[in-house]
Amino acid sequence: MKLIPLLSLILLLISYSILGWRLANTQASQLLYLTVIAAIFLLDIILTVPLPNFKRIIEPWFQSDITTFISVIFCAFLFVVFIRWITISVDALVLISAGILVRLDTQFCGFKTWQSFVILLIISEASLGLGILLYRLKL
Repeated sequence: MKLIPLLSLILLLISYSILGWRLANTQASQLLYLTVIAAIFLLDIILTVPLPNFKRIIEPWFQSDITTFISVIFCAFLFVVFIRWITISVDALVLISAGILVRLDTQFCGFKTWQSFVILLIISEASLGLGILLYRLKL
């Protein structure tokens, strides 16, 4: 049996529990909860499924000056949004970093891609639910 990286899983559990607590604290709508659940699912897919030939996907976009200019303007806009909503951006970066750490640890321990995805998904979604439950129980 493979050894599961506990420290990174605990960090993932804590970070998503805090997200669940904050969502419950803001008394978010059901649509926001569903959006967050879908975003977590998408993030876990992005972190675990390798993207082959990424260079072939990106390279044609930068062949013309117009698309390169549009890309620079779009990146500048994203940077302004990032700075404007720095607290949300930092929270997102913490969640992404915790997910990357778990993915690297599971890869280092020899787990397959689908096993890493299942571990990430279960811990992330369960931790989100745990944070919401802890807020509602006022613990």
